Amino acid sequence: MYTKARIAKHPIHPMLVAFPIALYATTVLALFVHLGTSDPFWYRVALYANVGGVVMALVAAVPGLVDLANLPAYSTARETGLRHAAFNVLALLFFAASAAVIYGHWVRGHVLADGVPLALSLVGLASTATAGWFGWTLVQTHHVGVKPTERHPTRFDHEIDDLDELMPPPQAMNTPNDEHRWH
Repeated sequence: MYTKARIAKHPIHPMLVAFPIALYATTVLALFVHLGTSDPFWYRVALYANVGGVVMALVAAVPGLVDLANLPAYSTARETGLRHAAFNVLALLFFAASAAVIYGHWVRGHVLADGVPLALSLVGLASTATAGWFGWTLVQTHHVGVKPTERHPTRFDHEIDDLDELMPPPQAMNTPNDEHRWH
């Protein structure tokens, strides 16, 4: 399936997901550095990276939703896409909660605590990695965002869910009633 959300034949969603991934990882790294140094600069870096990651995840979700809506219903690609989306939403929620906690501590300014935001961010990062796994499966296995190069004799390109559909069906297994048996 060739993606509908594209610029100059390039899918938009994969271009944008690099930003929240990098900003989420920066959030975790900055919180670890703040934990080790107690320098408020790193807490502020974590806050800005966290908010930036949440905003960019929302931006990347728009073309991702367009791609998801165009996956054929009841296909394995659609199931994988729903799992990918669910883990991304879960990561977004964890990082939004982490940003709220970091911001609350920053505004109060008394204690810049790392424990809760770091735990939320680590779980969010794990969820992001899982979403990435499903996203890669969409591209690598189901060929979402990749235009098939071969022609199918009876179907239009936009009807093909998976490049595996372009392959001829495997030959039927021999059954005991077949004339030709393995001896």
